Amino acid sequence: MACRCCMRLALLALLGVAVVSANTFLEKAPEPVPDPFDQVALLDRFEEALGSGQRQATEARLKDITEALAHTFATLPKNERGAVGTAGARYAIHRLFVQRHGWQVQGVAPEGETWSSSSPVAALGEGVPGHVQDLLDKRFGSHGLDLHELAVLAATLENMIHAEAIQSLEATYKVYGESTEGMLDEASTERIVDSYMQAYVLGHNMSELTRQMVDRTYSRMDRILPLWQQTREFLRDVQREVAPGLSAFSFADVTRIVEAVSERYGQHQDSVECEDIQQKLLQLEEVGGTGRVKLHDFYASVRKHRFWQFREHPEFLKQAGVLDDSDPSSPRVIIPNYFNMPSNCFNPPTALYAICCIDKCEALIDHVESEIQAPHATPERIVRVVSALPSASVPANRTLHQELVARLERVAQQHDGVVPLHGRLFSQWMHFAYPRECPYPHAAGTTKLMSSEEWSQATGMKVSLMLADLERYVEQLHPVTEPTDWWQQQHGQHQVPPQHACDEETGTCMAMWQDVEELVDAGHWDITRKAKQQAEGASSVGTVMLRALMLLAFVASSVMAIGGFVQQAHESFSAALTSESACMKPALSKSMNCFV
Repeated sequence: MACRCCMRLALLALLGVAVVSANTFLEKAPEPVPDPFDQVALLDRFEEALGSGQRQATEARLKDITEALAHTFATLPKNERGAVGTAGARYAIHRLFVQRHGWQVQGVAPEGETWSSSSPVAALGEGVPGHVQDLLDKRFGSHGLDLHELAVLAATLENMIHAEAIQSLEATYKVYGESTEGMLDEASTERIVDSYMQAYVLGHNMSELTRQMVDRTYSRMDRILPLWQQTREFLRDVQREVAPGLSAFSFADVTRIVEAVSERYGQHQDSVECEDIQQKLLQLEEVGGTGRVKLHDFYASVRKHRFWQFREHPEFLKQAGVLDDSDPSSPRVIIPNYFNMPSNCFNPPTALYAICCIDKCEALIDHVESEIQAPHATPERIVRVVSALPSASVPANRTLHQELVARLERVAQQHDGVVPLHGRLFSQWMHFAYPRECPYPHAAGTTKLMSSEEWSQATGMKVSLMLADLERYVEQLHPVTEPTDWWQQQHGQHQVPPQHACDEETGTCMAMWQDVEELVDAGHWDITRKAKQQAEGASSVGTVMLRALMLLAFVASSVMAIGGFVQQAHESFSAALTSESACMKPALSKSMNCFV
């Protein structure tokens, strides 16, 4: 009886621990702290600054932008309110516009510095009054931004860019003497859209142009921009999709066309001009698939293949973070870094953004985020995800090189066994995992991203080398040049050249690896990790208690079973003794048999 009571107590205790463990698990993801700042209040602030039309346009875009931000937001470290910091918000908005439109929004792109170097509110520029920006900066700095607020800020930026496009369209109407209240036939609509686009791609402010200037540009555009006919085909495709079947166009109809063109032109440019750059670089890529082109081959291609674009001064390339000079015998151009240079962007007549080649690593990172759905992961988890993830140049279900896996494990050692997804070291690892798609992330402050014009003004040198200078560099960089000789020519006689960089067998160039971490949002990362460690600690205590009580239950059950066995044995033994005593009585018959 006592054993049965013991067993029941053990089972009750076991159930109690199960309830405690469940509660502890739920405590790992606490509900966000209620925020007294009403979500609608943010839209009210922008309506106050930009007008009711801006609010309506923002609300119309919110659902789409919220969905587009969801993956990145879910994997960024957050505070106790479930909000990201200003550095994380800047990072998320930058990636959103790069992926959606190929836009590098001023004040959001890092430009060689850390993500925490400025607030994303700065991207609003003069479009929002200073007192509103100060209010938002103060509020976001102390509370952070939840997903809704992040989407509102991104949608507001996108609408401000569209508002500039509409202003340019109005100026185009004015140049042609057309009223925005009237209707246009199809030919007139195409002429206005073409002229708008010509000013857009050439960086001209339409409000400063005359009809004569516009007509002259229109007649010479094929010579000014060799790919203009492809651009016109793009414009007609957008027109047919946005305004199908129309023979007369209102200003609202043309506005829809121009807005769609503005949103999609980055994708179009990427598929035509940027793809051309990419293919040329891959044609010159060194053996091994390292994602690098020897600088000698880069310059020699101007004469050999008539790749006229590849004439940038080596100092310009180095300052832009494009050169890998870790191998003294052969400095290399890093393909994705060259591809993403600011000098490959063009600036529409706006101070808000530039249109650049779309970073091909963004889609890969987005996939990793959608799989992990957390700010960090173990090396084993990341290896499984990346091994299965193909790119344009890497097959799916590959086996990652042992050295690459070891580097990821080394990153995890710096962060208590996990790898932050939004830090320099993981970005660096992704570069070596996808050397043709993912750019090498230089440490903050070691590069300076400048346009060609800015660099020329700062240095007094021309970005493009003359043919004579190109020939001189080709000769200096000839493969037969001794490594030490070339290095000392460039860096001085007393400089010690570094070791060779690339393993041609594995296609890895790990000499550029630097164990320098720079988290997108270090402060919120610390909050996230401490919360997880506390939850894991509570879970560990619950697990230990559960195991102890399970052992207690097992012991109690065993004791009960043994007690039952002893009792049965005692009863059997007593019955046997009783039977034997009966057989030994004198009065029993002689023929009686007794069996025990």
